[in-house]
Amino acid sequence: MTCFTCLIFLCLFSQSVDCDADGNGYFMYADFWCAVYSRDREQVEYLVDWYFNEEFMMQYNSTVGSWVGFTPAGLVSASMLNEDKHDLLQRRVEKQMICVNNVDLIFNTTEENMAEPSVTLVETTSSSHDTMLVCSAYDFYPKYIRVTWYRNGQEVTSGVTFSEVMTNGDWTYQVHYYLEYTPGQQDNVSCMVEHVSLRKPKVYDWDSSMHRTERSYLIGGASALLLGAVLLSAGLVHYRRKSSDPRFSNAL
Repeated sequence: MTCFTCLIFLCLFSQSVDCDADGNGYFMYADFWCAVYSRDREQVEYLVDWYFNEEFMMQYNSTVGSWVGFTPAGLVSASMLNEDKHDLLQRRVEKQMICVNNVDLIFNTTEENMAEPSVTLVETTSSSHDTMLVCSAYDFYPKYIRVTWYRNGQEVTSGVTFSEVMTNGDWTYQVHYYLEYTPGQQDNVSCMVEHVSLRKPKVYDWDSSMHRTERSYLIGGASALLLGAVLLSAGLVHYRRKSSDPRFSNAL
């Protein structure tokens, strides 16, 4: 994986505007991003994510060269901004100043602090009693990471949930991806982790056969214990009956 994103000068460029409407406050803000794929400045991508009341409203993408709306209000606002030549010129200047001029700084800062994720793949039980696999990535930097589930070589999107990327309290992060599926299937399941610290994506396979064997041992062990308890109970009952029989008592 050769792509990573950096949030640059967020405190300087993000905006918040409070508007009173029916006694409720509405919050507007924007994230300004540099997507850096290599040290080649021609490949630098500049993005502005615009939110209104915590809803992703619209985005400016330098590769597209215009705003794209994602909500009814965002479609109207994007159309108006795309007709504003001064706004589009401003975005091109921002890309040059924020991203292109700082490619080396972005790479050097990131590479100095880069940390490879430590990955675990474990099984648990979901609330619906199906099998839940958890692919967790720990102690990685920078923040951007991609985790993908595969079943029999095909990407899985249904039954997949994930946590937010969480800080560890230092400069590293962790994230958890979940896959729910029905037990008993003979599928080959794996999770693939992509991060800028890795030369290539790493694939972690879930060995379901090992856990089926473990469960078989547990079932066999429990059955043996149950059979032993039944035989012991039968022996005790037989012993008590013999002890209470006068014929055996007289013989003794």
